[in-house]
Amino acid sequence: ASPLLTMFTPALAVAVTLGFLAPEGGFRAALAGLGLDRAGLRAWPVAIAVPALIFGVGLALMALAGLTQVAIPAATAPFGLVLLKVATGFVAQMLFSLAEEVGWRGYMLPRMGGFRILPAMLLVGFLHGVWHLPLMLATDFYHPGGDARLVVPMFLLTLTLAGVFYGFLRLWTGSIWPVALAHAATNTVWDLTGKFSQARSALAVEYVGGESGFVMIG
Repeated sequence: ASPLLTMFTPALAVAVTLGFLAPEGGFRAALAGLGLDRAGLRAWPVAIAVPALIFGVGLALMALAGLTQVAIPAATAPFGLVLLKVATGFVAQMLFSLAEEVGWRGYMLPRMGGFRILPAMLLVGFLHGVWHLPLMLATDFYHPGGDARLVVPMFLLTLTLAGVFYGFLRLWTGSIWPVALAHAATNTVWDLTGKFSQARSALAVEYVGGESGFVMIG
């Protein structure tokens, strides 16, 4: 089975849970409880801009430090086709991100009433990171480079801190859509950053300017 299928396990867990609990109000109430019933449009610009800004700063700092250089890849296809490929990739990222976030910020976060808001967001972010570990440690699909003794703690710290941003979007709008959008934007911008730069070392990207590098954490 493809490792990508694991991305759907949070959504599957929510579906099974709601199937057993049968919340009052039926399907509409279930959608509302997960934040799927409203678009949260006011947060969409923030959801896209923040990941783009963070990775842009990371790329600039790595370039200034001589760890990478910005490079426009040679065109191998018409611009329209390239744009279509990026858009298709983003839609796929949105689907995977929504499947994850429905579980973490859609279902879990609003139900952590025993915690203060900030600790709840941090805890959900940490658990979200822990959920990735089997994929990281048992396959080459995700973060295959670097020493796991360093990469794993950095990754967990990144996801824990990112939980504050994602949690803010969820609680601010009452919607899960801006959260999924921010998650998808993060993955897409990370991928595009790699395509528009040439690193001197893959480890430099992993430890310094990658998705969970020191620059991202900072």
